Amino acid sequence: MKNGLKLCKLIFLLFLFSEIVLFAEIPSAETDATVSLEQLTLTQKKSKFPPEYFVPHTPENRTLQVGDVVEVSIFGQRDTIAQGIPIAPDGKLYYMFLPGIPAEGRTPEDVSQEMEEQLRNLFNNPQVSIIPKQFISNRFSIFGKVDSASSYPLETPITVRQAIARAKGIAQGRYHDNTIEIHNYTDSWLLRGTEKIPVDFERLMKENDFSEDIYIRPGDVIYIASALGREVYLMGEVNNQQSQPYTSGMTLVQLITGIDQGSGGYLEDSADIKRVVLLRDAMNAPKVFKINLRDILLGKEHDVFLEAGDIVYVPEKSFLFTRNLAKSMIRTFVSTFAGEFASDINRKYFFPQETTP
Repeated sequence: MKNGLKLCKLIFLLFLFSEIVLFAEIPSAETDATVSLEQLTLTQKKSKFPPEYFVPHTPENRTLQVGDVVEVSIFGQRDTIAQGIPIAPDGKLYYMFLPGIPAEGRTPEDVSQEMEEQLRNLFNNPQVSIIPKQFISNRFSIFGKVDSASSYPLETPITVRQAIARAKGIAQGRYHDNTIEIHNYTDSWLLRGTEKIPVDFERLMKENDFSEDIYIRPGDVIYIASALGREVYLMGEVNNQQSQPYTSGMTLVQLITGIDQGSGGYLEDSADIKRVVLLRDAMNAPKVFKINLRDILLGKEHDVFLEAGDIVYVPEKSFLFTRNLAKSMIRTFVSTFAGEFASDINRKYFFPQETTP
């Protein structure tokens, strides 16, 4: 019963990137694909979707990635419990007296078995437990005509409708003190890897047809289309995640800096402006462009003209999360290695000479 749904490569590193390394492969998340029909509601049984689409996401078989946080302990040894240990930037797990154990791309069970082998000279028949506390890539994204477009952690199982509620619901417009609809459910979509999942948002949201309310998976991208015409979209490490009406001649710099709208700008402390991502023609023949905005601003490269429907994402700086976790990581390293070696690791990974774009 473990034959499950495998997530494809995430086209949008969008939302991504929350750790989030560009063009990273989303770890596989397997689910129970052979769900018994008795476990489904009558509405779900009649759905056009196969049963596995109504299985909540669980992290059981996910592999570890850089930035994931785990709890490690040895059974029966109270003093060995270590909480909040991140997978280090070199992809290894550092614990107690052990050298770094390769963890990136491996399951917690696989890593724990290797640790047990290396701990046998210190403990009698050690049984190592590794409990994931946070998956850095365990996220979904929603943008378009919702009140709070963003990338969100997938901390608990949620459905499409609940994901929209997480983004504070469908956005409403105002005209002469009246509320008007500015969304277009017909052209809205859910993208899972490279596959467009045929969710009928009109039936789900207007008719409360829960046969369309499937569970979200890590890396899913929901787009609620606009009824107002052609737009471009800006997300990521910016002051205002938003959609803007497309105008002829609009450029990347105008969109990000907010020249046309009077608001905007990127977050200088966290934005990686050397790796801005432009996604074009998302639902037909998706093309992904990596753009060095810093070079454009310095006059080394030409500004990029946008097209209607373009999605621009400003990612977070690589390994920024390691600074946020620096205190806990340093404590772990210092308790594991000699002070001098810990200092070398600190200089190499946390505060290299060149950390800013």
